[in-house]
Amino acid sequence: MTSPRRRNRSYRPAARTALAAAALAATAVLSSGVASARPIGAFDVGGAIEAEYDRAGGFAVFGNPTTPESDAARGGKFQVFERNNSIYWSIGTDAHQVGGAIRDKWAALGWENSPLGFPISDEQKAGRDGAGRYNLFDGGSVYWSPKTGAHAVWGAIRDTWTSNVAEKGRYGYPTSDEYDYQGGKAQDFQGGKIVWKP
Repeated sequence: MTSPRRRNRSYRPAARTALAAAALAATAVLSSGVASARPIGAFDVGGAIEAEYDRAGGFAVFGNPTTPESDAARGGKFQVFERNNSIYWSIGTDAHQVGGAIRDKWAALGWENSPLGFPISDEQKAGRDGAGRYNLFDGGSVYWSPKTGAHAVWGAIRDTWTSNVAEKGRYGYPTSDEYDYQGGKAQDFQGGKIVWKP
Protein backbone atom coordinates (compact mmCIF):
# COMPACT_ATOMS: atom_id res chain seq x y z
CA MET A 1 0.00 0.00 0.00
CA THR A 2 1.24 3.48 -0.85
CA SER A 3 1.77 5.90 1.96
CA PRO A 4 -0.23 9.17 1.95
CA ARG A 5 2.99 11.11 1.71
CA ARG A 6 4.03 9.35 -1.49
CA ARG A 7 0.61 9.95 -3.13
CA ASN A 8 0.84 13.69 -2.44
CA ARG A 9 4.30 13.88 -4.05
CA SER A 10 3.09 12.28 -7.25
CA TYR A 11 0.01 14.54 -7.31
CA ARG A 12 1.85 17.86 -6.91
CA PRO A 13 3.78 17.83 -10.21
CA ALA A 14 0.60 16.97 -12.13
CA ALA A 15 -1.30 19.77 -10.38
CA ARG A 16 1.50 22.24 -11.11
CA THR A 17 1.58 21.20 -14.76
CA ALA A 18 -2.20 21.60 -15.08
CA LEU A 19 -2.10 24.99 -13.35
CA ALA A 20 0.73 26.20 -15.60
CA ALA A 21 -1.12 25.03 -18.72
CA ALA A 22 -4.30 26.82 -17.60
CA ALA A 23 -2.36 30.03 -16.93
CA LEU A 24 -0.75 29.90 -20.38
CA ALA A 25 -4.11 29.28 -22.05
CA ALA A 26 -5.68 32.23 -20.20
CA THR A 27 -2.78 34.48 -21.18
CA ALA A 28 -3.13 33.44 -24.83
CA VAL A 29 -6.87 34.17 -24.83
CA LEU A 30 -6.51 37.53 -23.09
CA SER A 31 -3.69 38.71 -25.34
CA SER A 32 -5.11 37.40 -28.63
CA GLY A 33 -6.94 40.67 -29.41
CA VAL A 34 -3.81 42.72 -28.88
CA ALA A 35 -1.61 40.31 -30.79
CA SER A 36 -3.80 40.58 -33.91
CA ALA A 37 -3.68 44.41 -34.00
CA ARG A 38 -0.92 46.13 -35.95
CA PRO A 39 0.51 49.60 -35.49
CA ILE A 40 -0.41 52.09 -38.20
CA GLY A 41 1.06 55.48 -37.43
CA ALA A 42 0.69 56.26 -33.72
CA PHE A 43 -2.15 53.79 -33.00
CA ASP A 44 -2.93 50.10 -33.36
CA VAL A 45 -5.68 48.99 -35.74
CA GLY A 46 -7.08 45.52 -35.16
CA GLY A 47 -9.92 43.06 -35.54
CA ALA A 48 -12.89 43.88 -37.78
CA ILE A 49 -11.79 47.52 -38.04
CA GLU A 50 -8.40 46.42 -39.39
CA ALA A 51 -10.08 44.08 -41.90
CA GLU A 52 -12.33 46.93 -43.12
CA TYR A 53 -9.35 49.32 -43.28
CA ASP A 54 -7.49 46.91 -45.55
CA ARG A 55 -10.54 45.95 -47.65
CA ALA A 56 -11.67 49.55 -48.26
CA GLY A 57 -8.30 50.84 -49.46
CA GLY A 58 -5.98 51.09 -46.46
CA PHE A 59 -3.63 54.05 -46.12
CA ALA A 60 -4.51 55.47 -49.57
CA VAL A 61 -8.13 55.98 -48.48
CA PHE A 62 -7.89 56.46 -44.72
CA GLY A 63 -4.39 57.65 -43.89
CA ASN A 64 -3.22 56.99 -40.35
CA PRO A 65 -5.58 56.58 -37.40
CA THR A 66 -5.93 59.73 -35.27
CA THR A 67 -7.44 57.92 -32.28
CA PRO A 68 -7.20 54.51 -30.69
CA GLU A 69 -10.13 52.13 -31.12
CA SER A 70 -12.89 53.54 -28.89
CA ASP A 71 -16.24 52.42 -27.49
CA ALA A 72 -19.45 53.33 -29.32
CA ALA A 73 -23.06 52.88 -28.17
CA ARG A 74 -24.60 49.44 -27.63
CA GLY A 75 -21.26 47.64 -27.42
CA GLY A 76 -19.94 48.97 -30.73
CA LYS A 77 -16.44 50.21 -31.56
CA PHE A 78 -15.03 52.92 -33.80
CA GLN A 79 -11.76 54.43 -34.92
CA VAL A 80 -11.14 57.81 -36.58
CA PHE A 81 -8.63 58.29 -39.42
CA GLU A 82 -6.90 61.40 -40.75
CA ARG A 83 -8.66 61.65 -44.14
CA ASN A 84 -12.09 62.52 -42.66
CA ASN A 85 -13.03 58.85 -42.41
CA SER A 86 -14.13 56.63 -39.56
CA ILE A 87 -14.77 52.92 -39.32
CA TYR A 88 -17.65 51.84 -37.11
CA TRP A 89 -18.39 48.30 -35.98
CA SER A 90 -21.29 46.86 -34.00
CA ILE A 91 -22.70 43.45 -33.27
CA GLY A 92 -24.95 42.66 -36.19
CA THR A 93 -23.69 45.36 -38.59
CA ASP A 94 -20.00 44.42 -39.05
CA ALA A 95 -17.40 47.16 -39.71
CA HIS A 96 -18.11 49.91 -42.25
CA GLN A 97 -16.41 53.07 -43.47
CA VAL A 98 -18.19 56.43 -43.19
CA GLY A 99 -16.51 59.57 -44.50
CA GLY A 100 -16.72 63.12 -45.80
CA ALA A 101 -19.99 65.03 -45.90
CA ILE A 102 -21.97 61.85 -45.15
CA ARG A 103 -20.00 61.38 -41.93
CA ASP A 104 -20.49 65.06 -41.07
CA LYS A 105 -24.28 64.75 -41.52
CA TRP A 106 -24.37 61.58 -39.42
CA ALA A 107 -22.35 63.38 -36.72
CA ALA A 108 -24.74 66.36 -36.74
CA LEU A 109 -27.66 63.99 -36.17
CA GLY A 110 -25.99 62.24 -33.21
CA TRP A 111 -23.83 59.47 -34.72
CA GLU A 112 -25.01 55.94 -33.83
CA ASN A 113 -27.38 57.39 -31.19
CA SER A 114 -29.41 59.10 -33.93
CA PRO A 115 -32.41 57.47 -35.65
CA LEU A 116 -29.92 56.29 -38.30
CA GLY A 117 -28.06 53.99 -35.91
CA PHE A 118 -24.91 52.23 -37.16
CA PRO A 119 -23.74 52.06 -40.79
CA ILE A 120 -24.60 48.83 -42.60
CA SER A 121 -22.73 49.66 -45.82
CA ASP A 122 -19.58 51.42 -46.88
CA GLU A 123 -19.89 54.59 -48.94
CA GLN A 124 -21.22 53.68 -52.41
CA LYS A 125 -21.69 55.53 -55.70
CA ALA A 126 -25.17 56.96 -56.24
CA GLY A 127 -27.15 58.40 -59.13
CA ARG A 128 -27.28 57.45 -62.77
CA ASP A 129 -23.93 59.15 -63.39
CA GLY A 130 -22.28 57.82 -60.22
CA ALA A 131 -21.40 61.37 -59.09
CA GLY A 132 -23.32 61.06 -55.82
CA ARG A 133 -22.58 58.97 -52.75
CA TYR A 134 -24.53 57.22 -50.00
CA ASN A 135 -24.19 55.09 -46.90
CA LEU A 136 -26.94 52.82 -45.62
CA PHE A 137 -27.58 52.73 -41.87
CA ASP A 138 -29.71 50.35 -39.84
CA GLY A 139 -32.30 53.15 -39.47
CA GLY A 140 -32.12 54.91 -42.85
CA SER A 141 -29.67 56.40 -45.36
CA VAL A 142 -27.56 59.48 -45.96
CA TYR A 143 -27.29 60.59 -49.59
CA TRP A 144 -24.92 63.23 -50.96
CA SER A 145 -24.53 64.86 -54.35
CA PRO A 146 -22.45 67.86 -55.45
CA LYS A 147 -25.64 69.86 -56.13
CA THR A 148 -27.67 68.93 -53.04
CA GLY A 149 -25.20 68.23 -50.23
CA ALA A 150 -25.77 65.46 -47.67
CA HIS A 151 -29.22 64.65 -46.28
CA ALA A 152 -30.62 61.82 -44.18
CA VAL A 153 -33.71 59.90 -45.28
CA TRP A 154 -35.58 57.49 -42.98
CA GLY A 155 -38.94 56.06 -42.01
CA ALA A 156 -42.07 56.20 -44.16
CA ILE A 157 -40.66 59.01 -46.30
CA ARG A 158 -37.68 56.83 -47.18
CA ASP A 159 -40.02 53.93 -47.94
CA THR A 160 -41.96 56.08 -50.43
CA TRP A 161 -38.76 57.45 -51.95
CA THR A 162 -37.10 54.04 -52.40
CA SER A 163 -40.31 52.58 -53.86
CA ASN A 164 -39.90 55.29 -56.53
CA VAL A 165 -36.31 54.18 -57.33
CA ALA A 166 -34.67 56.55 -54.80
CA GLU A 167 -32.24 59.11 -56.32
CA LYS A 168 -32.56 57.51 -59.78
CA GLY A 169 -36.33 58.02 -59.87
CA ARG A 170 -38.66 60.98 -60.27
CA TYR A 171 -37.81 62.50 -56.88
CA GLY A 172 -34.04 62.61 -57.37
CA TYR A 173 -31.78 63.42 -54.42
CA PRO A 174 -33.05 64.83 -51.12
CA THR A 175 -32.55 68.60 -50.83
CA SER A 176 -33.54 68.87 -47.16
CA ASP A 177 -33.75 66.73 -44.08
CA GLU A 178 -37.14 65.67 -42.71
CA TYR A 179 -39.14 68.50 -41.07
CA ASP A 180 -42.50 69.05 -39.36
CA TYR A 181 -45.30 69.73 -41.85
CA GLN A 182 -49.05 70.17 -41.27
CA GLY A 183 -49.22 67.77 -38.34
CA GLY A 184 -46.94 65.24 -40.00
CA LYS A 185 -43.51 65.17 -41.61
CA ALA A 186 -42.18 66.19 -45.01
CA GLN A 187 -38.93 66.13 -46.93
CA ASP A 188 -37.93 68.03 -50.06
CA PHE A 189 -36.34 66.33 -53.05
CA GLN A 190 -35.12 67.61 -56.41
CA GLY A 191 -38.35 66.39 -58.00
CA GLY A 192 -40.84 67.38 -55.30
CA LYS A 193 -41.92 66.92 -51.72
CA ILE A 194 -42.81 63.68 -49.94
CA VAL A 195 -45.30 64.13 -47.10
CA TRP A 196 -46.14 61.70 -44.31
CA LYS A 197 -49.25 62.07 -42.13
CA PRO A 198 -50.02 59.98 -39.03
